[in-house]
Amino acid sequence: MNIHFQGKEQSLQEILKCREIRVQYQQYLLNKYRNTVISYKLNIPGPIKNNFIIKKIFDEGLQVFKDKLNETSGMVLEEKILYKDSGPEYFGVLNIFPYLMKKITIDIEETHALGRLYDFDVLNEKGEQISRQELGREPRKCLLCESNAFECGRARKHKVKELIDKVESMAEEYFI
Repeated sequence: MNIHFQGKEQSLQEILKCREIRVQYQQYLLNKYRNTVISYKLNIPGPIKNNFIIKKIFDEGLQVFKDKLNETSGMVLEEKILYKDSGPEYFGVLNIFPYLMKKITIDIEETHALGRLYDFDVLNEKGEQISRQELGREPRKCLLCESNAFECGRARKHKVKELIDKVESMAEEYFI
């Protein structure tokens, strides 16, 4: 593994536990505010989910998101950023139409140089996740090929090292 992807390895159990905690926190925010909830994290392959370069990628995406949010009339009601071994996470409660928010986040994911690594989930006030397909968008593409990312991952079409090398080269191109 390259030096940029050294760090504390996470087991599948640790990743699943963090996913469960994330869902519980989203539900807490939905119950408290009854408004649009944004959850942002990264799509990082392999067992290392947080280190210097991953944090840098995450922070860049968060800044782009906040810049786009400032262009809207939406208001942030609450937000929280966590830097955990299982990966950095952002939660926001926004007074903004959820479909507009999903359009904004899809645009970031599809146009930013690191956007393929960004993962924004948008939940409406009922806790229903707004999908790309609801806005007429195609599923996300694989980092290495033009196939559906979910199907590629499920079929384990690519080696983890190839995916990590791609993430690293994307970061190097962007930040250097």
